[in-house]
Amino acid sequence: MALRAHAAIDARMHPPGGEPACNICGCKLRGEQALWSQREVPSCHVCKSTLRFRSLLAALQLRLHERLEVALAGVAPDKEITGLGMSDASVYSYWLEQKFSYHNTFFHTRPYLDIRNPEPHYLAGNDFLISSDVLEHVNAPLGDVFANLHALLRPGGILVFTVPYTLDGHTIEHFPGLHDFEIIGGKSSRQLINRDRDGRETVYSDLCFHGGDGATLELRIFSLPDLLSHLQRAGFRDIRIHSEDYPEWGIVHADTLGAPISAIA
Repeated sequence: MALRAHAAIDARMHPPGGEPACNICGCKLRGEQALWSQREVPSCHVCKSTLRFRSLLAALQLRLHERLEVALAGVAPDKEITGLGMSDASVYSYWLEQKFSYHNTFFHTRPYLDIRNPEPHYLAGNDFLISSDVLEHVNAPLGDVFANLHALLRPGGILVFTVPYTLDGHTIEHFPGLHDFEIIGGKSSRQLINRDRDGRETVYSDLCFHGGDGATLELRIFSLPDLLSHLQRAGFRDIRIHSEDYPEWGIVHADTLGAPISAIA
């Protein structure tokens, strides 16, 4: 890997007193394991990290440093390592900005990044790329999406991402042939109206929005076999599913559906 992998660390950022701590900010976790092992529940009283965020950053830390001994907040800065985020949460994007030459991007606001057609200045310039629960919302052929993820990385660069997925079967596309569409109505009555390339119209109800009604529409549920296949076809290697538990860092998976995946370009 073409990274300076072993940054210096601050020994003060070990789990305090042997109690579970957040591997992002280093502070003690409060409450029972049943709370902080829930994927989407904020369970660090300081940075408000969730299990998804902690496990995602643990995967990156393991790829960069080959160990998980200190919180991200305790890692010495190394600005020679470049990174890119796709709508990353401020919970961890703040620390990534402090430690690396990292830039967060967004689809609807500046700085923009459209993974369907990334701008040339983003290409082949990053040592790591993070995407957390984004790809299930992207309206594009998945082969193109994963090829573009690969194109954003330098040779040896790291992709770390999460999506909800099943362990077998095939990816379920909620809206096959999605092309020219609009969402109408409000709250529970919302509908998606799609007009395919031949002008045929299809109306869909029972829409699923992540982050609550009116937030980001779920377009698909991935299957793990399809995810692995897309990664391999895009040119990724050394693919890992990060389902290991690190209870000292508040990482205990009640199930592995949606555990982070990492791969090397």
